[in-house]
Formats: sequence, structure tokens, C-alpha cells
Amino acid sequence: MATTSIWSIKDNLKQSINYIINPEKTTNKDYGKVDYDFLEGKKDYDFKKEKTCYVSCLNCDENNPFDDMKDTKDYYRKNDGVLAYHGYQSFKEGEVTPDIAHEIGVKFVEEMFKDYEVVVATHQNTNHIHNHFIINAVSFKTGKKYNNNRTNLAKLRNISDSLCAEYGLSILEEDVGYKSTYNHKVTDNDYYKTLKDDLDNAISYSVTLKQVMDRMKLLGYKSYSRNGIITIYRDNYDKVRIEKAFGNDYSKDSINKQLYYSRQIALKPIPQKSIFQEYLSKANNHHKGIYGLYLYYCYLLGVFPKEHPKQYLSYSIRQEIKKLDSFSKQTEFMVNNKIETKEDLDNFAKNNYEEYQNLMGKRENLWKRYHRAKTEDKKSEILAEINSIQPKIKELRKLDNYCKEIRKHSESMRDNLNNFDKDLQNERDNSRY
Repeated sequence: MATTSIWSIKDNLKQSINYIINPEKTTNKDYGKVDYDFLEGKKDYDFKKEKTCYVSCLNCDENNPFDDMKDTKDYYRKNDGVLAYHGYQSFKEGEVTPDIAHEIGVKFVEEMFKDYEVVVATHQNTNHIHNHFIINAVSFKTGKKYNNNRTNLAKLRNISDSLCAEYGLSILEEDVGYKSTYNHKVTDNDYYKTLKDDLDNAISYSVTLKQVMDRMKLLGYKSYSRNGIITIYRDNYDKVRIEKAFGNDYSKDSINKQLYYSRQIALKPIPQKSIFQEYLSKANNHHKGIYGLYLYYCYLLGVFPKEHPKQYLSYSIRQEIKKLDSFSKQTEFMVNNKIETKEDLDNFAKNNYEEYQNLMGKRENLWKRYHRAKTEDKKSEILAEINSIQPKIKELRKLDNYCKEIRKHSESMRDNLNNFDKDLQNERDNSRY
């Protein structure tokens, strides 16, 4: 079991760092019982064999973390307000060794604060071995300040509890408020939803847990299992302990049970004909340019009916499914305005923007006349004219946004589709073991 806490540091950052790396609290108690003299003066040694061994740094220099944190603040010109955060993770008495506590602490900050500079120190000066963390308030990667809100507090505790479960340690009883925040704020995003959809799909097409993990690997995920806890993730994204995030139905035992029963069901093979081949065989007109690109993309995402079972799409394309409504509206916009090529789009955008600017100028002049008007009748007359052109301005602004979005999306569509045939072929090659 590990309790967690975090609070802000508004002054004396260097003093706070010096406090947590204090050798009297972080020194390996076994130091001196074996000969570590060969380590002196070397840079490539293991922290666990150093005298002040239970100190590690993430994204900053182990010898001078304060200077790195200060340089980041100077670079982004964010030297005021909250300077850093001080975190705390305390383990149940007698349940964990200093080595394991420090290992958990390092993995914890790598997941929770991967874009920040962090110092991790494990203290042994009390009956409860505990970790301290100093986290720079400013991200070295984005320049954004860390937001210590309720959502991040829930995520912080979830990661700590999940790591404890992985290492076979006890965890805190579920807190209803914390669990609700985590489920509704942390897991309610595209990454978690897509991962769960992919996992459900992989399970439905598999008969062993190994096949499930192999299929997830084909879809770009990594996974591992420790102490019966299955973790799945993508590079640069959160590590998801699926039972913790999605419920007991995703425990290792529950998945194996589901796979056992699925062996009794005849599974339909994935068809060998690609989605695009199916589409072309039914389409009378082979549209080209931007309009053809949108038609194909909408077909892949499921806007048009498909008679074959769902096939695996690349992760980037599956993410686009969340934007189906906007893609459909943009396609309808191109049909209504006879836009098929990039030149058609550019010409429409230019004319639309000119009309929009003219109406905006007209509205600005009307407001000037309104403020100069001497009588209420004249003001009412001008206001009526302003209100009459407002819907047209709104419509032109919407069309201008469509043009900008289509330009932007068409580039990402081409990038996604470049990898589609390769991903589909990999899936067909591995559709059955």
C-alpha cells in the first residue's frame, strides 16, 4: 500500500531539492558492507551501488538538477508563481525494500511526469520507506505549467496504486470520489476509448491470450504482464493497466475465460478483398482530387454501408472515426459547391473570404453609424440592417472554416492512407494462426 500527496513550491526550490537528496536519508544501509571502491570516479555505475544510491533524475542532470530546472524556466520566461511541486509516496511498514521502493518511484514519475524534469529520492529514515519527488512546474518539452487539478490527482493515485499492484503490494481501498474522477476525466478520451475498442476487437478474433497480445502488437501497441496485471500502451502515451482502467472483465483470468468459451464458436475469417476494392466495385463514378479523397476516407470510416465484417484500420485512421460528423459535413459542402480539386477549393475559398471581408467591413461601418445616430428610430433602423446581414456573415465564416479544415485534413488523410494498405496486408497475413 502506498499513500500519495503533492503540494506546490513557491520559493526555495534549491533548498527543497537538497532536502530530499540528503545523504543521511537516502544512503544505502548496506553501503560499507561490500567493497564499492571500484566505483569511484566512474560515470556508468548503477545507482543502487552508490553511497547516496536512492536518488535518480528524469530529464535533468543527476549532478545539477536545479540548474536544469532553472534553465527551463528562463527559456520559457516562467520564473514566477509556482516553481515546482513536491510529491510524496509512502509505503506500508515492512512491505517493501528500498530497492523496490525506488524502482517503483522511478517508474511512477516516468509515467506521470514524462515531459517534466524530476528528482526522485527514497528515504529510509522512518519505519515507512517513502519516496520524495521534486517536479519542475514548467515542462521542458512544451513550456506549459503542470496543472495540479483533481483529474491529475486522480491519475497520480491510479498510477501509484497500479504499480503497487504490479509489484504484489497492497493498495488503498477505492475512494468513490477519486474513482469517479478517474473514470470520467482520465479514461474519457480518445486514446483510452480506441485502446479499449482495439482490445475488444482483438479478443473477439482470438482464442488465446498470446494471439490477443500479438494482434495488439500489429495495431501498434506494446504490452507486458506482471503479477497477473496486464499493461498495454503506445509509445509516448499512458500505460494502461486494463483491469484497473476498464474493470474486472479485463483481468487476466476473465479474458482467459472469455477466450476459452470463444473456442467453441466458429469465427468468420476476415475477407481477402480490401475495403477499397469493395468500394471501387460498387462505385459508378471514380472521383479524383480532394472530393475523391474524402469519399474514400468516409467509406473507410464507415459513413457508407459495408457488406463485409469490420476490418482492422491503422491507429491514426481509427482516431479519425471520432470526427465522422465533421467529415460528413465537409463532404456535403464540397458536393453542394461542386468542389472536386484543390484548385476548385482555392477559388471558392478566395471568393468566399472576399465576400466575408466586405460584409464585415459593412457591419463595422453600420455600427459606427449606430453610435453616431441621434434618435432611437435611426438606431433601430441601423440595428435592423446589422441583424439582416449577421446570418450571412455567420454562414460565410462557417464556409471559410470548412475550407481551412479540408486543406488541413486532406494532408493528414493522405499520410494515413499511405500506411493503410500495408497495415491491412499485415492483418490479413496474421488473421489466423
